[in-house]
Amino acid sequence: MLRKFFFLLLTIFAVAAPASLLAQAVPARRSTLNYELYGGYSYVFRPYDHTQDFPVSGGMNGWEASLRVPFPIFGSWLGIKGDVSGSYRNDAPNFNPHAYFFLLGPQVSAHLGRSTVFVHGLVGSSHLNDTAIPSLKSNSTFAAAVGGGLDYGLSRALAWRLQADYYNTNFQSTDNQIHQIVNSNGRVSTGLVLRF
Repeated sequence: MLRKFFFLLLTIFAVAAPASLLAQAVPARRSTLNYELYGGYSYVFRPYDHTQDFPVSGGMNGWEASLRVPFPIFGSWLGIKGDVSGSYRNDAPNFNPHAYFFLLGPQVSAHLGRSTVFVHGLVGSSHLNDTAIPSLKSNSTFAAAVGGGLDYGLSRALAWRLQADYYNTNFQSTDNQIHQIVNSNGRVSTGLVLRF
């Protein structure tokens, strides 16, 4: 009887010990997961104009903000990113477009010490002010962005971001004068990342 009790106690210990070690390892793994809050300046390039044989100068200045939330199951390399941005151009009294983007999608990250390299694919919507082009069929449309960047670690909680994106919208006009609006474009942005 004593042998059975000792064998049962040993079996329970053998099963419980790895589970208790795993339970202690989970908080350590979760502590490496970071939420990332970003805010900074962005510049949207103006595309090549095929009617003229040279790149058109002058892009759109603006801002960008994003929040990345990690997936605890997959570790710190995969997260969901929400991104909002605004771009503005004021070079003519009758043409001053203001474009806003609301995007969401996965971000894959690789951590290199305090720094992080990442790529993302985002989908959502874009909104253009009504006064930019009166002949717009709709001032809101589907938008998608693909890009990546580098968060250069300044400390454990702060980083400086350099990011580049290619995005596409689907704005259409009733008079086919949509060449004045950027439907496929490049964007660069830079600013501060807060990790918590």
